[in-house]
Amino acid sequence: MDFLKIGKIFAQDFYAVPDYQRDYEWTNAENSTLLEDLLAIVREPTECSHFFGAIVTIPYEEGNGVNKSVDFEEYGINPHESVKHIVDGQQRLTSFSILIKALRDLIVNDENVSAQFKQNYASRQLDNLLLGNAYKPSGEAAPRLILNGNTGCCYNKEILDVSSALFHKGYKGAKRVMAAYALFFNELSEKKLEFIEEAIVSDAEEYYKRVIDALANKVTFVEIECDASSDAFQVFDSLNGKGLDLTAADRIKNIFMSWSAKGKGAQKWDALVSDIGEEYLANFFVSLFFYTSKKRVAKNRLPDEFKASYRLSAINDFDYFFNQLKEAGILYGKLRSMSTENKELDNILRDFRALNLDQVYVILFAVAHHYGEVIIRTNEYLEFAHALQTLIVRMQICEKSMNKLDSLFTLCIDIMKTGSASLPVITKRIKDEYRSIVDDEAFERAFARFSTTDSRIAEFYLRHIEEFIRKQHDNRSPVERGLTVEHIIPQHAMYDLSMWYGESKVPEEIEDDFKQSVLENIGNKALLYGDDNSSAGSNNYEQKKEVYRTGARGQNKGTPVATFMLINELLDEHPDIFMHDEVKARAQRLAKYAREIWK
Repeated sequence: MDFLKIGKIFAQDFYAVPDYQRDYEWTNAENSTLLEDLLAIVREPTECSHFFGAIVTIPYEEGNGVNKSVDFEEYGINPHESVKHIVDGQQRLTSFSILIKALRDLIVNDENVSAQFKQNYASRQLDNLLLGNAYKPSGEAAPRLILNGNTGCCYNKEILDVSSALFHKGYKGAKRVMAAYALFFNELSEKKLEFIEEAIVSDAEEYYKRVIDALANKVTFVEIECDASSDAFQVFDSLNGKGLDLTAADRIKNIFMSWSAKGKGAQKWDALVSDIGEEYLANFFVSLFFYTSKKRVAKNRLPDEFKASYRLSAINDFDYFFNQLKEAGILYGKLRSMSTENKELDNILRDFRALNLDQVYVILFAVAHHYGEVIIRTNEYLEFAHALQTLIVRMQICEKSMNKLDSLFTLCIDIMKTGSASLPVITKRIKDEYRSIVDDEAFERAFARFSTTDSRIAEFYLRHIEEFIRKQHDNRSPVERGLTVEHIIPQHAMYDLSMWYGESKVPEEIEDDFKQSVLENIGNKALLYGDDNSSAGSNNYEQKKEVYRTGARGQNKGTPVATFMLINELLDEHPDIFMHDEVKARAQRLAKYAREIWK
């Protein structure tokens, strides 16, 4: 087991993804966090090395390398001597390699950077991290990281530009590779301007040097080399088990205990944890420091920030320090536990939980903390929360980087604290943002393409659409929470399309990406009670329609067609068949509703 910097990792061997590994899965959420941690190091150049996790490898296995995107013979590579298979860590390595290439391209295209700088840093240092010393006769270099299948072909051609192999742009892995590159390129470019404006760096070249230094010298991994795949999987399970990491919250607790009177710290810490919720501790401190410093503190930096911010206060008057911290913790805990004594606000907070975006609590807390807890029981705060939800929805559906929220939240906190702005002014700023970031037409088009495997997110959108249609028909009854998401074309159909399509021909482009473009598309989903959903199950459309009309045997909550406007509309619009074209048409109808709801 060796601790290695990324330059060493990419310099000594080729790393290949074996056939049995999952595809590239990281989305903008994970990649934004990775970039955030890296830029925290860039912002603080005295920061020591930051550990980015473990890589578990085994020797190259011929039988598990059939789907590789590189022909080793073309490069004269002996895979048994210089190639390792990655059992764990491929997501991080892939994201880092895409980040490096985005940085390299950013430097090459920057008119404010000298030709000599581009030659030294982009063409030499960064290219050397990505490409090996094995070449084709034509002079093309081998990628250090070898992804498999369609994703690998996309990575080699579109990211590294070392291949002309064809690939399918619509497949999930390829789309995520391209999305990661766009995120890193755009965010690195925006942060360059921000760092220069804040005088953190003097010019573009200093910014790039700092990013490269952080990548080359301060990003650390541990590589665990195993003899066989069985050993590697045992290590993988151990690394991913619960309770093995000393978290930021654990370290803050230790600092807190060291400041308190002997024998008193544990009780006070437990009281704080009870108010906030153990699972939200780190996020609470992120939100608290965002409000006080108007910037996001990376979780690995939270203990140092806690010590720097509160040490003198805690030593001078621990009880006062604790009471201030506890007051903030109680407020944050109410927001996270959806117990604000404002029923409508609690419903919005439940929606934020369904959308699975911790970032939004930064501004929810900042506003409540600044104006006082009483604000959360007002209509002003409700309007603010509604505006925030619309912004988040439009960004999520249009796949806009949530990283942009930090700069908006910083601006809002600044005009609250230094401009003495009222809450309606903050709400207007949020509304201005979502009006400018995505226009209605783009939002509607994106919603019609929207797919998600997360049933909570699907339930959120379907529930709001169901409520909207009910109101159009003068039905004011609320839609229950906790309903199940029904796949009209059942999920099992992806394994045998003939069970649903019979002898009908499925277009190749649909068949190739059936799960993403059809099964998980919003147009293929509806809300049902659990027993109706179970009864509909994997049946064909005729059998499903019977369940929609009559309900499951013994069901006493009303038939689906009488309960849900979306089911009623489905049967009216598609009385005979429901295939991929019908999914598309239904998604377009739902998108029009969504445009009105979040307009």
